[in-house]
Amino acid sequence: EAASTGLPVQRPLFLHYEDDRQTYAIQDSYLYGADMLVAPVWEAGETQRTLYLPGNGEWVHLWSGVRHSGGGKVTVDTPLGQPAVFYRADSSHRQLFEQLRSI
Repeated sequence: EAASTGLPVQRPLFLHYEDDRQTYAIQDSYLYGADMLVAPVWEAGETQRTLYLPGNGEWVHLWSGVRHSGGGKVTVDTPLGQPAVFYRADSSHRQLFEQLRSI
């Protein structure tokens, strides 16, 4: 997609959610493509992460498989090796994302 459209692989949330004003102020989460949201742990000793999930659709927590509604904040556990990563429930890459859970 990046090669064919010129869009960067790592994207700010507002690139795909331009009508969601909250996404413009978020600088500690990003989209990897259009379907995966990553919120890295950046504070030493942090074991949970609270983040905003944009849009109206559902997001799936990569590690637990729990679904969350977009348009609000969620808090998830972030043990070492399992940063806060979500994918869109309606993603065409859903099966690939589900396989990452077993890594």
